Amino acid sequence: MKAATLIYVILFSCFFAVSDGNSQGICGTVVDTARIQADAAANLSSSQTQRGLFFPVNCLNKTLSITAYIFRDSTAADGITQASILSALQILNNDFAPMCLSFSICEFVYVNNYNYNDFYALKHENEVYNLYYTPNTINVYFSNTLYDNTNSSVCGYAHFPGGRDMIFLNKSCVGDGKTFSHEMGHFFGLYHTFETANGVELINGTNCLVAGDLICDTPADPNGLNGSDCQMLPYLPDPSGNWYVPQIGNIMSYYSAGCKCGFTTQQFNWMIQQFLTNRNYLW
Repeated sequence: MKAATLIYVILFSCFFAVSDGNSQGICGTVVDTARIQADAAANLSSSQTQRGLFFPVNCLNKTLSITAYIFRDSTAADGITQASILSALQILNNDFAPMCLSFSICEFVYVNNYNYNDFYALKHENEVYNLYYTPNTINVYFSNTLYDNTNSSVCGYAHFPGGRDMIFLNKSCVGDGKTFSHEMGHFFGLYHTFETANGVELINGTNCLVAGDLICDTPADPNGLNGSDCQMLPYLPDPSGNWYVPQIGNIMSYYSAGCKCGFTTQQFNWMIQQFLTNRNYLW
């Protein structure tokens, strides 16, 4: 029944997806090499079955609390409405429903320091952590502009499990429907489908446990482009002449937000494992 529910949720969301070109914003979440190597080693020490490839999605049966911080500008304007955030929250809850996990905003906090509205991770994050941080909740911060640790403009970034319980979002990207879910995926330990920090995943999948995103039910992804029909444009071969067939609809890809459908079974089970191991203190 759980597997059937998962298939229904993914197909339902795909049916109503409308392509909007390649509008998915750049993600600033930083992958630590030691972390992905440790995750790859953990994959090798257990079978694919144990990692969740052939099991249905398990259920957490939990609702976690979000503290939402809105950085105001110099005129004390919010730049985003509670209604917009709650609309994005509903999409987030739909995307995480197959693992029986939902999120609820326990408080909106308005921050009048306009300097944070143009947010630079290197300059501002430690300050914000010390001033505006609620333990045991997921702290989500909304700013007008957002710059990652390389000072690149991004739509969002998050800390992996074991790090701070913080997610940062650009206000203009919240309405695209999937940036929130994408960063929450990182928050619960998912890598990009095109990740190469531990090696390039082969199209035949033989190294899927130790390369790419370390997940075997997400095909190798060259991080290409998609057309208006949510198909790769152009199709790309690897050096051996094999053709990539990535999941255009995967939330952890960089394809158009309007093409995104959901997560895979193994991605859900990976997030469940990460929650139980590293973030089970969250309310």
